[in-house]
Amino acid sequence: MEFSFASRNSKSIRLYSQTMIAVEPTSGNFFLRAERCCRSLKSITTKMPNTIIAVHSQQLTFSMWAVFFLFLCTLHISVDASKRKRNDFDDLEALLEHIDEKNDDDPLEKDAIGSRVIRERPCQTHLCGWGKECTVDKTNGPSCECISKCPELNGGLADKVCSNFNETFDSLCDLYRERCLCKHEAEECSNKAYAKLHLEYLGECKQLDECTDELMEQFPARMADWLFQVMRELKKRRELNNMEWEELIAAAEQDDEKKHVYPVIWKFCDLDIKPHDKYVSHHELIPITAPVIPMESCIKPFLIQCDVNNDGNISIKEWGKCLGLKDGEIQERC
Repeated sequence: MEFSFASRNSKSIRLYSQTMIAVEPTSGNFFLRAERCCRSLKSITTKMPNTIIAVHSQQLTFSMWAVFFLFLCTLHISVDASKRKRNDFDDLEALLEHIDEKNDDDPLEKDAIGSRVIRERPCQTHLCGWGKECTVDKTNGPSCECISKCPELNGGLADKVCSNFNETFDSLCDLYRERCLCKHEAEECSNKAYAKLHLEYLGECKQLDECTDELMEQFPARMADWLFQVMRELKKRRELNNMEWEELIAAAEQDDEKKHVYPVIWKFCDLDIKPHDKYVSHHELIPITAPVIPMESCIKPFLIQCDVNNDGNISIKEWGKCLGLKDGEIQERC
């Protein structure tokens, strides 16, 4: 399976899929389902001006679209780790804004031929965040502006997303285009409040199931068991990409007391990536919450309550306690 970043020049950045584990809760329990999804850029055929993100979604299931977004949330873009994380989903927007910044470490900049290409086609290597496109300014430099029009998809349910205003948008591009317009107070902005628009979950907005006290009480054990199943499956597929984690999950498979300890710690480290500062912020939780909220209404309130001191960050201690680990079981392994 292959996704494309389609540009106006019909060129593409090819993304080769790798196996990832998605979850499907049924009757309050998690069951694993293997899906093909994008995890890393394996081959870039070309980058063209005004690149627009689009997905060939004719046969995409909801979960495939979900894991595609997970990839986008985990692109290795440069983020200043010293910047303070805020207690708000605008953290995600700050992450996306960094895409617009020029990467001075781009090897093309240091190459004579590459430098000439950049001068002639400044948007070729300049990436813009969701809802934006690259344009050439008066100084012949690249600039990210609100995208004039999002690419047309097939209009299926797999494309739609739900915002924090409980309004459905046709695509992520449309959602972030609206946010961009309102943030810059453009005439096309339909609601000034949309300057704070962000993704709530994938799929159309709907009436979510109630997260009852009973379900919330059961959730830590369900989530810990889910993480164990995911980690074990990734080990089988040799996709943990870390020998230490493979050894730890192998030990957990033989010892019930470790069964939920190591997977819980592993997932914390897996989420703590941008920035890697030994804390998990709200935007770093999106890879868990965005695809799962429509099916598991307790996940967001559960993870919010893990932030005991309400500082916008979840420490390894808060994470471990929240998922039922004892003090002696919580270890720093990131």
